[in-house]
Amino acid sequence: MMAPIVAPLFVPASRPERFAKAAASGADAVIVDLEDAVQPSLKDQARANLGAVRDLEVPAFVRINAEGTPWHEADLSALRAQGLKRICVPKVEDAGLLDRIAGRFPYAVTLVAQIETAAGLEHALPVARHRLVSQLAFGPADFFLDMGMSASAEMTRHALCRLAVASRAAGIAPPLDGPAFRIGDAEALADECRTAVACGAGGKLCIHPSQPVAVLEHFLPGAAEVEWASRIIGAAGDGGAQAVDGQMIDAPVIARARLVLQRNHGRRGDQQQTS
Repeated sequence: MMAPIVAPLFVPASRPERFAKAAASGADAVIVDLEDAVQPSLKDQARANLGAVRDLEVPAFVRINAEGTPWHEADLSALRAQGLKRICVPKVEDAGLLDRIAGRFPYAVTLVAQIETAAGLEHALPVARHRLVSQLAFGPADFFLDMGMSASAEMTRHALCRLAVASRAAGIAPPLDGPAFRIGDAEALADECRTAVACGAGGKLCIHPSQPVAVLEHFLPGAAEVEWASRIIGAAGDGGAQAVDGQMIDAPVIARARLVLQRNHGRRGDQQQTS
């Protein structure tokens, strides 16, 4: 399995001149979109652009059209013809869909499964346990349409928490939150990232080049958390139980502190390499 992605940026498959720009945006992955970002009259043209996906300098997924649409089978054929292995699958409601997609390829593929309906949320655990799924991703716009309700912060938190638990139980990376639709509103993006972190998400889908760097920063451990972890590790010594700030530090606390420092070091290193 590939490393978890944190701030993947969508780019329309019909705009190949934007592919390299998306890869250079600071995003740690790109999702070349054949689905919502491409109008029906441009679907064939968009598929013809997929050869350029192999040349991108960051991991690149292709989001296909949903099963049951007129474009689904042609999308899979185009990916297979280009030898592309990373697929973002919309509107996943059961693991059977993933088996059908896998059966179309003579090689192993890596799937990000988008959960965008009530049925998908109810089946999140078996989807997360599918052998080819690397991460789940929440699709709020279609989810609330399916629910027949306006977007709700409470329901978003509920869905993200359930996806986080399912991901952890399946042993895969934490899920990706849906995108922030208020382009240019940095505070709204920050609020959504803080909520996603609190719900156990591991990243957030991005739909504008201004978003990935900010998302990556929000999903880093905060300065206070890093300082806490450093003090825990510094006080751990030979591993015997001790107290730091009135908190007993035993093996689980030390393990948590090490994880915080590993996440901070690894992500900072990635950012330095791409800057």
